[in-house]
Amino acid sequence: MSSSSTWGGTWWLSKPAASWTLALRNKATGATVRTLSGGAASDAVQASWNGRTSTGAYVANGTYTWTLTVTPVAGQGAAVTAVGSLRLTGGAAVRRDHVGSDGIGDLLTLTPSGALAFHQGDGGGKFPTRTTATGWPSSITAVPFGDLSGDRCNDVLVRFGSGALRAYRPGCGKALTTSTPYTALGTGWNQYNVLTSPGDVTGDGRADLIARQTSTGDVYLYKATSSGTLSARVKIAKWAGYKKIVGVGDLNGDGYGDLLAQDTSNELWRHAGTATGGFRARVKVADNWGASYNVVVGVGDITADGKADIVSRDTAGKLWRNNGDGRGSLGPRTAMTTGWQGYKALY
Repeated sequence: MSSSSTWGGTWWLSKPAASWTLALRNKATGATVRTLSGGAASDAVQASWNGRTSTGAYVANGTYTWTLTVTPVAGQGAAVTAVGSLRLTGGAAVRRDHVGSDGIGDLLTLTPSGALAFHQGDGGGKFPTRTTATGWPSSITAVPFGDLSGDRCNDVLVRFGSGALRAYRPGCGKALTTSTPYTALGTGWNQYNVLTSPGDVTGDGRADLIARQTSTGDVYLYKATSSGTLSARVKIAKWAGYKKIVGVGDLNGDGYGDLLAQDTSNELWRHAGTATGGFRARVKVADNWGASYNVVVGVGDITADGKADIVSRDTAGKLWRNNGDGRGSLGPRTAMTTGWQGYKALY
Protein backbone atom coordinates (compact mmCIF):
# COMPACT_ATOMS: atom_id res chain seq x y z
CA MET A 1 0.00 0.00 0.00
CA SER A 2 1.00 3.63 -0.40
CA SER A 3 0.62 6.08 2.46
CA SER A 4 -1.45 8.24 0.08
CA SER A 5 -4.10 5.48 0.09
CA THR A 6 -5.59 3.24 2.73
CA TRP A 7 -5.30 -0.44 3.41
CA GLY A 8 -8.11 -2.42 4.91
CA GLY A 9 -10.39 -5.36 4.66
CA THR A 10 -13.56 -7.11 5.62
CA TRP A 11 -13.36 -10.19 7.81
CA TRP A 12 -16.55 -12.28 7.88
CA LEU A 13 -17.60 -13.74 11.20
CA SER A 14 -18.97 -17.18 11.99
CA LYS A 15 -20.38 -15.95 15.29
CA PRO A 16 -21.25 -12.56 16.79
CA ALA A 17 -18.33 -10.54 18.22
CA ALA A 18 -18.29 -8.48 21.38
CA SER A 19 -15.18 -6.52 20.30
CA TRP A 20 -12.10 -6.66 18.06
CA THR A 21 -8.60 -5.21 17.76
CA LEU A 22 -6.30 -4.92 14.76
CA ALA A 23 -2.59 -4.53 15.61
CA LEU A 24 -0.10 -3.44 12.95
CA ARG A 25 3.59 -4.12 13.60
CA ASN A 26 6.86 -3.43 11.83
CA LYS A 27 7.99 -6.86 10.65
CA ALA A 28 11.70 -6.19 11.16
CA THR A 29 11.56 -4.65 14.63
CA GLY A 30 8.32 -6.10 15.97
CA ALA A 31 7.24 -2.66 17.17
CA THR A 32 3.50 -1.96 17.15
CA VAL A 33 2.87 1.18 15.09
CA ARG A 34 -0.94 1.33 15.24
CA THR A 35 -3.78 -0.46 16.99
CA LEU A 36 -7.35 -0.14 15.77
CA SER A 37 -10.35 -1.45 17.67
CA GLY A 38 -14.10 -1.68 17.58
CA GLY A 39 -17.12 -2.92 19.45
CA ALA A 40 -19.87 -5.40 18.74
CA ALA A 41 -20.23 -6.85 15.24
CA SER A 42 -22.71 -9.45 14.06
CA ASP A 43 -21.65 -10.46 10.54
CA ALA A 44 -18.27 -8.91 9.72
CA VAL A 45 -15.43 -6.73 10.99
CA GLN A 46 -14.34 -3.88 8.76
CA ALA A 47 -11.16 -1.88 9.37
CA SER A 48 -8.79 0.36 7.42
CA TRP A 49 -5.39 1.95 8.02
CA ASN A 50 -3.94 5.10 6.44
CA GLY A 51 -0.27 4.24 7.04
CA ARG A 52 0.14 6.60 9.98
CA THR A 53 0.39 6.47 13.74
CA SER A 54 -2.41 7.50 16.05
CA THR A 55 -0.91 11.01 16.14
CA GLY A 56 -0.90 11.32 12.35
CA ALA A 57 2.83 10.77 11.80
CA TYR A 58 3.99 8.73 8.82
CA VAL A 59 5.33 5.31 9.72
CA ALA A 60 8.51 4.07 8.06
CA ASN A 61 8.48 2.34 4.69
CA GLY A 62 8.77 -1.43 4.85
CA THR A 63 6.86 -4.61 5.56
CA TYR A 64 4.24 -4.77 8.29
CA THR A 65 2.28 -7.60 9.83
CA TRP A 66 -1.29 -7.35 11.00
CA THR A 67 -3.08 -9.38 13.65
CA LEU A 68 -6.85 -9.26 14.00
CA THR A 69 -8.17 -10.51 17.34
CA VAL A 70 -11.91 -11.01 17.71
CA THR A 71 -13.57 -11.60 21.08
CA PRO A 72 -16.95 -13.36 20.71
CA VAL A 73 -19.95 -12.50 22.81
CA ALA A 74 -20.26 -14.24 26.16
CA GLY A 75 -20.75 -17.96 25.90
CA GLN A 76 -19.61 -18.19 22.28
CA GLY A 77 -16.09 -19.54 22.86
CA ALA A 78 -12.53 -18.21 22.97
CA ALA A 79 -11.08 -15.26 21.06
CA VAL A 80 -9.91 -15.98 17.51
CA THR A 81 -7.16 -14.36 15.46
CA ALA A 82 -6.22 -13.84 11.83
CA VAL A 83 -2.81 -12.70 10.59
CA GLY A 84 -1.26 -11.33 7.42
CA SER A 85 1.26 -8.84 6.07
CA LEU A 86 1.49 -5.82 3.81
CA ARG A 87 4.18 -3.59 2.30
CA LEU A 88 4.03 0.15 2.93
CA THR A 89 5.53 2.70 0.54
CA GLY A 90 5.26 6.47 0.55
CA GLY A 91 5.76 6.64 4.30
CA ALA A 92 8.72 8.01 6.22
CA ALA A 93 12.08 7.27 4.63
CA VAL A 94 14.23 4.62 6.34
CA ARG A 95 17.93 5.38 6.73
CA ARG A 96 19.97 4.39 3.66
CA ASP A 97 16.89 3.17 1.74
CA HIS A 98 17.14 5.19 -1.47
CA VAL A 99 15.69 3.10 -4.29
CA GLY A 100 13.58 0.31 -2.83
CA SER A 101 11.13 2.10 -0.48
CA ASP A 102 11.23 -1.23 1.32
CA GLY A 103 13.03 -0.26 4.51
CA ILE A 104 16.21 -2.03 3.39
CA GLY A 105 19.52 -0.15 3.13
CA ASP A 106 21.29 0.51 -0.18
CA LEU A 107 24.96 1.00 -1.07
CA LEU A 108 26.19 3.89 -3.24
CA THR A 109 29.25 3.46 -5.47
CA LEU A 110 31.35 5.68 -7.74
CA THR A 111 33.44 4.43 -10.68
CA PRO A 112 36.60 6.10 -12.02
CA SER A 113 34.57 7.12 -15.09
CA GLY A 114 32.01 9.03 -12.99
CA ALA A 115 29.08 6.59 -12.71
CA LEU A 116 27.10 6.79 -9.46
CA ALA A 117 24.99 3.74 -8.65
CA PHE A 118 22.62 2.76 -5.88
CA HIS A 119 23.00 -0.97 -5.21
CA GLN A 120 19.68 -2.07 -3.78
CA GLY A 121 19.71 -4.24 -0.68
CA ASP A 122 17.53 -7.33 -0.95
CA GLY A 123 16.90 -7.97 2.75
CA GLY A 124 19.13 -11.03 2.62
CA GLY A 125 22.38 -9.12 2.99
CA LYS A 126 23.17 -8.76 -0.71
CA PHE A 127 22.93 -6.13 -3.48
CA PRO A 128 21.62 -7.89 -6.60
CA THR A 129 20.38 -4.86 -8.58
CA ARG A 130 21.53 -1.30 -9.15
CA THR A 131 20.28 2.06 -10.41
CA THR A 132 23.00 4.02 -12.23
CA ALA A 133 23.60 7.54 -13.55
CA THR A 134 26.72 8.62 -15.44
CA GLY A 135 28.44 11.94 -16.10
CA TRP A 136 29.66 12.78 -12.61
CA PRO A 137 33.18 14.11 -11.99
CA SER A 138 35.26 11.31 -10.49
CA SER A 139 36.58 13.83 -7.93
CA ILE A 140 33.28 14.07 -6.03
CA THR A 141 32.58 12.74 -2.54
CA ALA A 142 29.04 11.52 -1.85
CA VAL A 143 27.31 11.26 1.52
CA PRO A 144 24.05 9.27 1.57
CA PHE A 145 21.81 11.32 3.83
CA GLY A 146 18.36 11.25 5.33
CA ASP A 147 15.32 13.20 4.20
CA LEU A 148 16.74 16.72 4.33
CA SER A 149 14.17 18.21 1.95
CA GLY A 150 11.03 16.86 3.63
CA ASP A 151 9.69 14.90 0.65
CA ARG A 152 9.90 11.56 2.54
CA CYS A 153 12.70 10.40 0.23
CA ASN A 154 16.35 10.20 1.25
CA ASP A 155 18.75 12.79 -0.17
CA VAL A 156 22.46 12.66 -1.02
CA LEU A 157 25.08 15.30 -0.23
CA VAL A 158 27.74 15.72 -2.92
CA ARG A 159 31.03 17.56 -2.43
CA PHE A 160 32.80 18.70 -5.58
CA GLY A 161 36.51 19.17 -6.16
CA SER A 162 36.00 22.92 -5.76
CA GLY A 163 34.84 22.39 -2.17
CA ALA A 164 31.20 23.19 -2.93
CA LEU A 165 28.59 21.02 -1.19
CA ARG A 166 25.12 20.32 -2.59
CA ALA A 167 22.12 18.44 -1.21
CA TYR A 168 20.58 16.50 -4.09
CA ARG A 169 16.93 15.41 -3.99
CA PRO A 170 16.59 12.39 -6.31
CA GLY A 171 13.21 11.33 -5.01
CA CYS A 172 12.30 7.79 -4.02
CA GLY A 173 13.58 5.07 -6.31
CA LYS A 174 15.34 7.30 -8.82
CA ALA A 175 18.95 7.44 -9.98
CA LEU A 176 21.11 10.31 -8.78
CA THR A 177 21.82 12.25 -11.97
CA THR A 178 23.73 15.45 -12.60
CA SER A 179 20.39 17.13 -13.38
CA THR A 180 18.70 16.04 -10.13
CA PRO A 181 17.39 19.10 -8.23
CA TYR A 182 19.65 20.27 -5.42
CA THR A 183 20.16 22.89 -2.72
CA ALA A 184 23.55 24.59 -2.49
CA LEU A 185 25.11 24.25 0.98
CA GLY A 186 28.09 26.56 0.56
CA THR A 187 31.78 26.19 -0.19
CA GLY A 188 34.96 25.44 1.75
CA TRP A 189 34.09 21.81 2.44
CA ASN A 190 37.48 20.56 1.26
CA GLN A 191 38.83 21.36 4.73
CA TYR A 192 37.30 18.08 5.95
CA ASN A 193 38.70 14.57 5.52
CA VAL A 194 35.58 12.97 7.01
CA LEU A 195 31.99 13.69 6.00
CA THR A 196 29.47 11.17 7.30
CA SER A 197 25.92 10.99 8.55
CA PRO A 198 25.20 8.77 11.56
CA GLY A 199 21.49 9.56 11.50
CA ASP A 200 19.75 11.75 14.08
CA VAL A 201 21.93 12.88 16.99
CA THR A 202 19.91 15.95 18.00
CA GLY A 203 16.58 14.34 18.82
CA ASP A 204 14.53 16.13 16.18
CA GLY A 205 14.03 13.16 13.85
CA ARG A 206 16.29 14.56 11.12
CA ALA A 207 19.60 13.16 9.97
CA ASP A 208 22.69 15.20 10.87
CA LEU A 209 26.16 15.59 9.37
CA ILE A 210 29.51 14.94 11.09
CA ALA A 211 32.70 16.49 9.65
CA ARG A 212 36.34 16.21 10.74
CA GLN A 213 38.81 18.97 9.90
CA THR A 214 41.96 17.63 8.26
CA SER A 215 44.40 20.12 9.78
CA THR A 216 43.27 19.90 13.41
CA GLY A 217 41.29 16.69 13.91
CA ASP A 218 38.42 18.80 15.25
CA VAL A 219 35.01 17.19 14.76
CA TYR A 220 31.96 19.29 13.99
CA LEU A 221 28.20 18.72 13.99
CA TYR A 222 26.08 20.23 11.24
CA LYS A 223 22.48 19.93 12.33
CA ALA A 224 19.80 19.49 9.68
CA THR A 225 17.12 22.18 9.66
CA SER A 226 13.43 22.18 8.77
CA SER A 227 14.20 24.40 5.77
CA GLY A 228 16.26 21.70 4.04
CA THR A 229 19.69 23.14 4.85
CA LEU A 230 22.37 22.65 7.50
CA SER A 231 22.86 24.84 10.55
CA ALA A 232 26.17 26.48 11.45
CA ARG A 233 28.75 24.01 12.66
CA VAL A 234 29.32 23.21 16.34
CA LYS A 235 32.56 21.64 17.55
CA ILE A 236 31.83 18.46 19.49
CA ALA A 237 35.15 16.56 19.70
CA LYS A 238 38.79 16.28 18.65
CA TRP A 239 39.53 12.90 17.09
CA ALA A 240 42.78 13.18 15.16
CA GLY A 241 43.88 9.63 15.97
CA TYR A 242 41.22 7.79 14.01
CA LYS A 243 41.92 6.68 10.45
CA LYS A 244 38.24 5.97 9.77
CA ILE A 245 35.08 7.51 11.24
CA VAL A 246 31.87 5.98 9.93
CA GLY A 247 28.24 6.95 10.54
CA VAL A 248 26.41 3.67 11.11
CA GLY A 249 22.93 4.65 12.25
CA ASP A 250 21.42 3.37 15.49
CA LEU A 251 23.80 0.55 16.34
CA ASN A 252 22.82 0.17 20.00
CA GLY A 253 19.04 0.45 19.69
CA ASP A 254 18.47 3.65 21.67
CA GLY A 255 16.99 5.63 18.78
CA TYR A 256 20.00 7.86 18.03
CA GLY A 257 22.72 7.62 15.41
CA ASP A 258 26.12 6.20 16.32
CA LEU A 259 29.66 6.31 14.95
CA LEU A 260 32.25 3.59 14.52
CA ALA A 261 35.89 4.68 14.57
CA GLN A 262 39.00 2.67 13.67
CA ASP A 263 42.28 3.82 15.18
CA THR A 264 45.80 3.42 13.83
CA SER A 265 46.25 0.24 15.91
CA ASN A 266 43.16 -1.25 14.23
CA GLU A 267 41.05 -1.17 17.34
CA LEU A 268 37.38 -0.51 16.60
CA TRP A 269 35.43 1.86 18.83
CA ARG A 270 31.80 2.91 19.12
CA HIS A 271 30.75 6.45 19.99
CA ALA A 272 27.06 6.29 20.85
CA GLY A 273 25.01 9.28 19.78
CA THR A 274 22.78 11.25 22.10
CA ALA A 275 19.74 13.44 21.62
CA THR A 276 21.73 16.60 22.35
CA GLY A 277 24.11 16.70 19.40
CA GLY A 278 27.03 14.88 20.94
CA PHE A 279 28.50 11.41 21.45
CA ARG A 280 29.23 9.40 24.56
CA ALA A 281 32.69 8.25 25.58
CA ARG A 282 34.02 5.55 23.31
CA VAL A 283 33.45 1.85 23.92
CA LYS A 284 35.68 -0.77 22.32
CA VAL A 285 33.94 -3.04 19.85
CA ALA A 286 36.86 -5.13 18.57
CA ASP A 287 40.66 -5.56 18.64
CA ASN A 288 42.83 -6.14 15.58
CA TRP A 289 39.95 -5.29 13.29
CA GLY A 290 39.83 -4.33 9.63
CA ALA A 291 43.52 -3.90 8.80
CA SER A 292 42.84 -5.02 5.22
CA TYR A 293 39.79 -2.80 4.70
CA ASN A 294 40.11 0.32 2.56
CA VAL A 295 36.41 1.19 2.91
CA VAL A 296 33.88 0.67 5.71
CA VAL A 297 30.26 1.77 5.14
CA GLY A 298 27.31 1.92 7.52
CA VAL A 299 24.68 0.75 5.04
CA GLY A 300 21.69 0.58 7.35
CA ASP A 301 19.63 -2.58 7.77
CA ILE A 302 20.35 -4.91 4.84
CA THR A 303 19.26 -8.15 6.51
CA ALA A 304 15.66 -7.17 7.34
CA ASP A 305 16.05 -7.71 11.07
CA GLY A 306 15.68 -4.07 12.08
CA LYS A 307 19.34 -3.70 13.08
CA ALA A 308 22.04 -1.55 11.46
CA ASP A 309 24.73 -3.43 9.53
CA ILE A 310 28.09 -2.51 7.98
CA VAL A 311 29.78 -3.45 4.71
CA SER A 312 33.55 -3.34 4.14
CA ARG A 313 35.80 -3.78 1.11
CA ASP A 314 39.27 -5.22 1.46
CA THR A 315 42.32 -4.41 -0.65
CA ALA A 316 41.65 -7.42 -2.90
CA GLY A 317 38.21 -6.07 -3.82
CA LYS A 318 36.23 -8.54 -1.70
CA LEU A 319 33.07 -7.31 0.00
CA TRP A 320 32.26 -8.31 3.58
CA ARG A 321 29.22 -7.83 5.81
CA ASN A 322 29.03 -7.58 9.60
CA ASN A 323 25.51 -7.79 10.97
CA GLY A 324 24.66 -5.44 13.81
CA ASP A 325 23.35 -7.08 16.97
CA GLY A 326 21.17 -4.15 18.05
CA ARG A 327 23.15 -3.77 21.27
CA GLY A 328 26.06 -1.75 19.93
CA SER A 329 28.26 -4.49 18.55
CA LEU A 330 28.72 -6.58 15.42
CA GLY A 331 28.57 -10.24 14.51
CA PRO A 332 31.35 -12.09 12.67
CA ARG A 333 32.01 -11.07 9.10
CA THR A 334 30.36 -12.81 6.17
CA ALA A 335 31.83 -12.82 2.66
CA MET A 336 29.42 -11.26 0.16
CA THR A 337 31.10 -11.07 -3.25
CA THR A 338 34.34 -10.30 -5.07
CA GLY A 339 35.41 -7.96 -7.87
CA TRP A 340 34.62 -4.63 -6.21
CA GLN A 341 38.12 -3.19 -6.62
CA GLY A 342 36.96 -1.44 -9.79
CA TYR A 343 34.93 1.09 -7.81
CA LYS A 344 36.75 4.28 -6.90
CA ALA A 345 34.59 4.76 -3.80
CA LEU A 346 31.83 3.13 -1.78
CA TYR A 347 29.49 5.25 0.31
